[in-house]
Amino acid sequence: MQKYFKLTIVTISIAAFLISCGSQNPYLSKGKELIKSDKRRKEERAAQQFKLAIQHEQDNAEAHYLLGYYDSELFYTDGTPEKANASIEERGKHMFQAYQNDKRKYLEILVFETLRNREPDVQNAALDALKRIYQQADRKKLLNSLKKAIKSKDNRDRHDAQWVLASLGRDHPAEIVPILIDLLEYKRRETRLNAIKALGAIGDESAIPVLVGVVNSGSAKRERDREDPEIRGLAVEALGKIGGTAVEKLVEVVENKGSSMRVDAIQALEQLGDERAVKPLLEVLGEQGNREVVVNF
Repeated sequence: MQKYFKLTIVTISIAAFLISCGSQNPYLSKGKELIKSDKRRKEERAAQQFKLAIQHEQDNAEAHYLLGYYDSELFYTDGTPEKANASIEERGKHMFQAYQNDKRKYLEILVFETLRNREPDVQNAALDALKRIYQQADRKKLLNSLKKAIKSKDNRDRHDAQWVLASLGRDHPAEIVPILIDLLEYKRRETRLNAIKALGAIGDESAIPVLVGVVNSGSAKRERDREDPEIRGLAVEALGKIGGTAVEKLVEVVENKGSSMRVDAIQALEQLGDERAVKPLLEVLGEQGNREVVVNF
């Protein structure tokens, strides 16, 4: 009798395991079929199925991700709870929940796939999810993925990574700015270019000395020590975006008649509209030369 009882328990356990492996969330399946179809309002109808899939199975990572990806405020009437639940923030929460349920898979998907979508709402939902990962989960793995992306051969990965790093850096410059500064030593020119862009977008003054060094590298004796002209130009532009004490450095570039970045610095100062730039810009206007420079105050 005892042996029979044990055998029954084992049999029931195996049966339950096989059923769970073989079963599939019916609402998730239907939603995915709708996305692949050519039916009208397929994304809206699929989003409803993904909601039902989550009600049926709350920890289903794929259902959370797909709801975050496809749901939209455009599907709902103004002022309704449904529309509020389709905001960028709520979609980001669903993507973050997908990551929480399957970290390795969805970190890779968010960084290297979701950000590639050219739909701004999808990109911003992914950004929201990545910010949540940074603040609430594995910050180190996220930053490693972003560094991998900005070093990638693929321009889309580099661009998306610098956008995310710039966004993170506005709130956390003490951690993100040093990462970007280190990337200025990376061998791939396009990686350095995107790092400069991110530093300018962050606007933190701690990056000023390094950016000035990039600008001044054009006068280095050894060619290998000279940064690419486009990157030096972007460094000048970044200094202009930072402002503050960067204005004095830009003035120094303008006053250096031998600098190939003078025009870039003039344009950066012009956009800043800082009164400290008025005198050097007036002096430039008084110079005689073959190159025409227009300054608008």
